[in-house]
Amino acid sequence: MKKIILSLIAVLISVASFAQQPGGQRREFKPEDTAKRRADQIKETAKINDEQYKKVYDLFLKQAKDQQAKMKQAQQGGARPQFNREEMQKQQEATTKALKGILTEEQYKAYEKAQQERRQRFGQGGSGGFGPGQGGQRPGGDRPRRNNQ
Repeated sequence: MKKIILSLIAVLISVASFAQQPGGQRREFKPEDTAKRRADQIKETAKINDEQYKKVYDLFLKQAKDQQAKMKQAQQGGARPQFNREEMQKQQEATTKALKGILTEEQYKAYEKAQQERRQRFGQGGSGGFGPGQGGQRPGGDRPRRNNQ
């Protein structure tokens, strides 16, 4: 569960960090784009049909709109958005339950496998980025050496 929470935090932080473009101009966050990107990922990894795609897209669209509303509310108050771990965990559990209701067992396994690979690729291999193979270390535990040392 910790892996899922950390993954969700990373997504939320990346959304917030990409909201501002060079030159100080803010790019409009579009929930439809986020929902489409996430649904497309599942379509590719789990081989879902059109009906399932629509349900997955609708699920992610609702989540993205909720997140956008929370971000706007925080910005209007002049505060930086705060990430509540418990709230995010509940949201992730609801997403997992919804996806299990939409996907077949085989599709869900394919989706989970792709998520695990994605976490490993982006340095969240199960220890939150602080275990062996994380935090600038190689899987063998040795730190990369410079040529001049």
